[in-house]
Amino acid sequence: MIIQRLLWVYCQIRFVQYLLQFIANTIIPDHDAHVFDPPLWSLNNETILDICINKFFSGLRRWDAIHYLHIARFGYIYENTLAFFPGYPLLFIRPLGYILKNFLIESNAYLLSGILINFFIGLLNTYLIFKLGLKYNLKFHHAYWSSILYIINPATIFFLAPYTETLFLFSQLLGHIYLKENKIFYSYLCFSFGSIIRSNGIISFGFIIYYYLKKSYQKKQLCFPIYYFILCILPFILTQYFLYKEYCYEKNISDELKIYGFNNNLSMPLKNFSSIWCLKQIPLSYQYVQKKYWNVGFLNYWRWKQIPNFCLALPIYIIIGNFIINWFKLIRKDLWKNKFKYLFLQENQSKINIWFEKNDFVPHIIYILFLSLFTLFFMHIQVSTRFLFSSGPLLYFICADRIQPYDINNRNLIKLFSLFQKETFLFYYYFIYVIIGISLFSNFLPWT
Repeated sequence: MIIQRLLWVYCQIRFVQYLLQFIANTIIPDHDAHVFDPPLWSLNNETILDICINKFFSGLRRWDAIHYLHIARFGYIYENTLAFFPGYPLLFIRPLGYILKNFLIESNAYLLSGILINFFIGLLNTYLIFKLGLKYNLKFHHAYWSSILYIINPATIFFLAPYTETLFLFSQLLGHIYLKENKIFYSYLCFSFGSIIRSNGIISFGFIIYYYLKKSYQKKQLCFPIYYFILCILPFILTQYFLYKEYCYEKNISDELKIYGFNNNLSMPLKNFSSIWCLKQIPLSYQYVQKKYWNVGFLNYWRWKQIPNFCLALPIYIIIGNFIINWFKLIRKDLWKNKFKYLFLQENQSKINIWFEKNDFVPHIIYILFLSLFTLFFMHIQVSTRFLFSSGPLLYFICADRIQPYDINNRNLIKLFSLFQKETFLFYYYFIYVIIGISLFSNFLPWT
């Protein structure tokens, strides 16, 4: 019963969010952002259904969503698209897009494909966060609010649009559930799947490593299967090999796409073509493309003109920083005195009944701290909000911990959110980022 109620809340809120996107895209003129926007998204021969879909959902075909939809339709024909891994566009958007092409023009078929996939997987994420919270022995209202805060998180627009955030979070949540149930192989498969969706998926194998370190310490013997070292990096290697085969050999490309590529200085796999990374003994495209097209590197984004973007990212760093400081103050005595005993044994569990004192959360805390620092020093800082909210369950647990208990039988959604509003900072952070984020994104205006 409670699951049905939770999923019904998800559907109601998602409808409001889609409606907000439609209204913002209708009343605010689109900004000319001079971003990647290739041709051949023709609207010829469109039906009434096409007109409705394009009118209602076109605000979600913005920014990186265009890259994913283009890859799903044409594959990797521009070098800059190699920064986007193939798992989401080729294994999810493309198959459903092929089916929807029987009813819609191609551009709308792929757009609707991405939106439907994110909607239904988001439904699963809502349930998985709640289930995972209970598996970590969180209080009932804590697990429930974690799911609610997923539905309205500050990076909501990227969970609506054809981005990888929804699917990647699904791979992480399912992997953690299997890991909690000691189904290691299934957990490995989930984290492997995440590695072909996004590059940072490979870091998730740290949870499996921690699991075996804990097991080894308890049994006083090394029990980490050596083949897992190979399996952990295999998905990333196979992805890079696939991109090499896809891009480093000549392709037949339509004249319209060629002209767009030439006009925008985008390298393409044409006759007598060669790219520097293709010629290397170990041809890895990811780092090369990120540096050339996105200027990703240590402190490359630390410029005075980027101060507004650092301000946009500040709230998420305040939340994470405050949590880690409180966690460290709580466990520092155990950590100094017992070190490995604290990290790998169960004896220390919940002396003062604080959920994050349990060492089950140690790998999650290390994981989110590493991602936060990596984003801060190496990546475009404005992506940190969506990057961190899609990387695992801990952020939702942290935020939900601030919400007061409530009567679970109360079905009034407004009453439910009045409790959320009592946490002033969190409420305004979520509310402002959801409203402004959806409105700006849908009109090609810059956002996180």
